[in-house]
Amino acid sequence: MSNILITLLILGVAVAGISIYVLNYKPRRKSKVKDIYAEGLDLMITGRRKSAYKNFKDIIQKDSDNIKAYLRLGQVLRESGNPVQALKIHKGLLHRRNLTFYEKVELHKNLAMDFYKCGNVDAAIKELHELLKLEKNSEWAVSQLTTFYREKHEWDKAGEYLEKYQKQTNKEDKNKLALYKIQEGRILIKNKKFKEARQTFESALNISSDLAVTYYFIGNSYSSESEEEYQKSLETDVVSQTVTQENSDYMERAKELLGKAIPMWIRYAELKPEQAWMVIHLLKDGLFALDRYSEFEEILKRILKSDSDNIEVIASLSEIYSHRGENTEAIELIDSAIEQDSSSLIVKLIKLKLQAKKENSNPDFARSLDDIIHFLVTDERFQRYKNTATDPHIIWLYDASDEKEVLKQ
Repeated sequence: MSNILITLLILGVAVAGISIYVLNYKPRRKSKVKDIYAEGLDLMITGRRKSAYKNFKDIIQKDSDNIKAYLRLGQVLRESGNPVQALKIHKGLLHRRNLTFYEKVELHKNLAMDFYKCGNVDAAIKELHELLKLEKNSEWAVSQLTTFYREKHEWDKAGEYLEKYQKQTNKEDKNKLALYKIQEGRILIKNKKFKEARQTFESALNISSDLAVTYYFIGNSYSSESEEEYQKSLETDVVSQTVTQENSDYMERAKELLGKAIPMWIRYAELKPEQAWMVIHLLKDGLFALDRYSEFEEILKRILKSDSDNIEVIASLSEIYSHRGENTEAIELIDSAIEQDSSSLIVKLIKLKLQAKKENSNPDFARSLDDIIHFLVTDERFQRYKNTATDPHIIWLYDASDEKEVLKQ
């Protein structure tokens, strides 16, 4: 009987001990883990990553099943400049069973950022698509896909996800969508797919009909294709050493295409008179090549009606006076432009050219100046950093072609 009482007493003490552990120690331990985790998040926010790392490491040592701590530990490593190690930690979680919905979403987010920071944009994109399978309306994933595709210069995909993001956030920006289309077209021009490029530019106009820069690039597509046809005519001429029908056809096609560029550039100058400097020298060269130089003066005067103080247009008008032999009037006109603003490199070069012509200098010198002016107005760097009126849409297009946006999680 006494043995039974002793056994019951021992069992009672054991049960009491277990009860004390469950009711007191374990909740306190759980509460302590939560406190350490919360402190780790605060440390991350304030940029104290080493301390945050220690917190999450301590949690994992106490509770190896704490997925959130693993996620944050990898994030701290990535943000500290060690994305490879972060990727190893996050990949290890892929084999864990019974992850919650939140943990799966956060895992794919972190894997996407790990891969991106490791330079594997394709893998990062794949993770974002996996994330969208879980959370199809994730604004974050759609926004990052826009950025990643943009970085890869896959502007069609970037535009697709930008449009989705705008719809999700109710922040419509038709100009930006159209600019993404223009980027598509610019790549097509580089790949000599001129017809497809123009179709893409037309799509941009359908999105935003008042985006003047579209006309600039439509003109460029015609001009680039014209140059291709012209080069073909030269090649056939070299091979046959005589003017053939094929050579003549290429030349006629080149002129026809160049003729189609003219109204596009004129339209750009009308919509953006302050930026007319980008096209007036292209117009001059094109009209001269087509034996339509007489139209140039009227085009310049039309631009001046919208922007009477446009010094680069005034300077170009002075070239027409010089072309007619009215050298004194030409110099006076360009001097008046320089008095308004002496900072324009193009105006200075035109004045130098007119002075050389007046002094009967070597004509090759004047042609060299023309070449320099043509190079400047078509050079992307000059179009970006010119110290007088620039087109902000042009600058965005050029900058967006080679920048990396700041990514946020």
